[in-house]
Amino acid sequence: MTMKVLLVDDEEGIRTVLGISLADGGYEVHTAKDGRVASQIVKTLLPDIVLTDIRMPGMDGIELLKFIKGQFPDIEVIMITGHGDLRLAIDSLKMDAVDFITKPINNDILEIALKRARDRIENRKQITRYTKNLEGLVKEKTLKLETSEKRYIQLFNESPSFITIQNRAFQIIESNNRFKEQFGDREGLCCYQVYKEGVSPCSGCPVEKTFADGKSHVAEMDVRLKDGRIRNFLVQTSAVTGPTGKIEHVMEMSTDVTMIHELQDHLAALGLHISSISHGIKGILTGLDGGDYLISTGIEKKDTDLVADGWEIVKEKIAMVRRMVLDILFHSKDRTLEISSVDVFDFIQELTTTLDPKMKKAGIVLTLNIPHPGTQIFVDRNVLLPAFLAILENAIDACVAVKQTQKHLEIKIEALLTDTRIEFKIRDNGKGLARAFQEEVFSLFYSDKGNKGTGLGLFIAQRAVKQHKGIIRVDSIPGEFTEFTISLPVH
Repeated sequence: MTMKVLLVDDEEGIRTVLGISLADGGYEVHTAKDGRVASQIVKTLLPDIVLTDIRMPGMDGIELLKFIKGQFPDIEVIMITGHGDLRLAIDSLKMDAVDFITKPINNDILEIALKRARDRIENRKQITRYTKNLEGLVKEKTLKLETSEKRYIQLFNESPSFITIQNRAFQIIESNNRFKEQFGDREGLCCYQVYKEGVSPCSGCPVEKTFADGKSHVAEMDVRLKDGRIRNFLVQTSAVTGPTGKIEHVMEMSTDVTMIHELQDHLAALGLHISSISHGIKGILTGLDGGDYLISTGIEKKDTDLVADGWEIVKEKIAMVRRMVLDILFHSKDRTLEISSVDVFDFIQELTTTLDPKMKKAGIVLTLNIPHPGTQIFVDRNVLLPAFLAILENAIDACVAVKQTQKHLEIKIEALLTDTRIEFKIRDNGKGLARAFQEEVFSLFYSDKGNKGTGLGLFIAQRAVKQHKGIIRVDSIPGEFTEFTISLPVH
């Protein structure tokens, strides 16, 4: 059966391109331009999966997610973010979104998210079928106990899930072997006493809901095992009725899904690590551009010193690529800083030489106020250089953004040294940052460049500075300047 997908995005181009890709994947595709239109379509279409942008005018993706999960909890929702707001994305997962993906959309990542949604739909169908079978068995035991007791007990006890039968006081009146193995024979105790050592029913208790409306309910909760470990359980309930049709008991079936969440966390950490490495390679490519510029200029001017300087940069960047590839191969290990003595003058010269072609092309004047050669600090140069490159590239982009105003464009780099610390300042007179943006500028996937930015550069820069026991901060006035200050211990 073809799955129905509702694609919600305020950008028509994205709806068109992504819709074609989904249709090629065998989905029945429907589209909506905003959350309000989508909420109406959901009521009649009842799609299997909804892909929605987080940020949309009017009713945004988060509001649409709340509506769908409130009215149609079985519809799976995948969030799409173009701004990379990690906090909103994490909040959406807490509201039971199945996954989130970032723009520009990678087809492989999209397919992984869609497969996760399909798997959850199929698992829910299997659980429902399994639960219905168990409901039938329980009902059969109630109505024809003499003829069905042996078969029911066998299936009940061999279930891989933790199953209990509870009365209206939440007391466990019967449990299967798996439950007894993990929690002991706890008949007569209330479920919240066994699972939580609590004194009252849990908030949003699915057993309580089933007694109230007779419907099956699903919830996730943390449960303390008898050995003290905390595990995450997926709980589903169903009503057990008597001969008159009145609900007499509720069957609760719980499955340990802790390992699934741990796997998701591991995959997310791996994705972040590879994204960080990729962004580092982007900085290296910028350095290669600088080396290429020096080599080309040296050849043109027949200046062998320039050619030699450019070639040294190229060799160094190739070595950095090699180290980064090794980092990917050993992604599960934290990279230890390789501290060495670095000359501040040489460090700044390498930084500016790398981006000199880009600054000259933009007409940006560079001003330096740095110590003379000989001032040494102890850092991991290969970790710190990409961080400074990311900040300086942002400064160049901020100047380019106001280039049409005929403003005198300038970037100033200062290095102020004390006995114990060195403070670097990178200041530009570009477009500046609004106060709200200043608070988010170091957040993962945050970018004010739209589709042109990855939102990784400043996040990685902050992480690199923190690795060195340093501090990074930003100060800015929109339309006037932005200044990044990096304070590092000298030793």
